[in-house]
Amino acid sequence: MERLKESQAALTLIYNAYNKVTINPLAPLDIDDEEGLKKLLNTVMNRESVSHMQNKKALKESVELRSSIADVLLLLDNCDIKEIKANMKKAAAAEAVE
Repeated sequence: MERLKESQAALTLIYNAYNKVTINPLAPLDIDDEEGLKKLLNTVMNRESVSHMQNKKALKESVELRSSIADVLLLLDNCDIKEIKANMKKAAAAEAVE
C-alpha cells in the first residue's frame, strides 16, 4: 500500500509537469480511478503516436507520464513490478552462486 501511495504521488508530479509543457492540458487527474487512468494512458499514447507521425519528438514528460500511469495501474491490480524485478534478480543471483 505504501508503494501505491508513493507511485500515485509521483504520478501527480509528472502529470502536473506534463500539463505545464503541453499545448493541450489533460483532463483532471483522479489517481484512484482505474478506468480514468486507462483512458489517460490511451490519450498519452495517442498523442505520442501523432507526434511520431508528424516527425516530432515526443515530450520527455510524456514518456515519464506513460510509465508512471502504467506503474499505478499495475499496483491497483496488486502487481508490483519493482518487487517482481527484485525477486528475479535474487533468483538469478542465487543460481549464479550454485
